[in-house]
Amino acid sequence: MWKTIYHPETKHDLHLLGYAEGRRILKIIEQRIIHGEPDKIGKALSGDLAGYRRIRFSNTRIIYRVHKKEIEIFIIAIGMRRDDFVYDIAKKRNNKSVLN
Repeated sequence: MWKTIYHPETKHDLHLLGYAEGRRILKIIEQRIIHGEPDKIGKALSGDLAGYRRIRFSNTRIIYRVHKKEIEIFIIAIGMRRDDFVYDIAKKRNNKSVLN
């Protein structure tokens, strides 16, 4: 099982999605990432988010990074894809992150 670290602002991301969708996303994170093979699933991202991966669920994206040595996952952003909003948020948080 992978240790999961959430960026502090992902709580706000889930709140914006609403209660029901937020619960579904947390279930997806548990099934596919925490108890799955996060380093093999999802799509590898490039550019400013190189080293991160994303999982798609409906119109929602989960952006995360795998730290194999520490056996941990860092979830940096959760949100709707529309107009690349979630990717822009992830880039901003990545630039400020101390967990890079």
